[in-house]
Amino acid sequence: MNVSEDYDKILEDTLKDELEWLEQEFELLFRSKKSNCSRKDITMATNILDNVVDNIKMNSNKQLLNLLTIMLNRLEKTYPDFF
Repeated sequence: MNVSEDYDKILEDTLKDELEWLEQEFELLFRSKKSNCSRKDITMATNILDNVVDNIKMNSNKQLLNLLTIMLNRLEKTYPDFF
């Protein structure tokens, strides 16, 4: 395995960890507010999502972007008010 492959693997693992964190963070912050979220909740959720997406967009690896898309779709189904 060369350095490039190691780097790609590290990026993928890091992204997976970040996406797991994102899902857990949404669960902790918004689980009880699914049906009754405030404007402040929506702003906070949007800021969290924007930051995570911006960090991931910096890498153009299609597999990583696909993982991001899958996670965002899951979050959208669980927390539709935030999208």
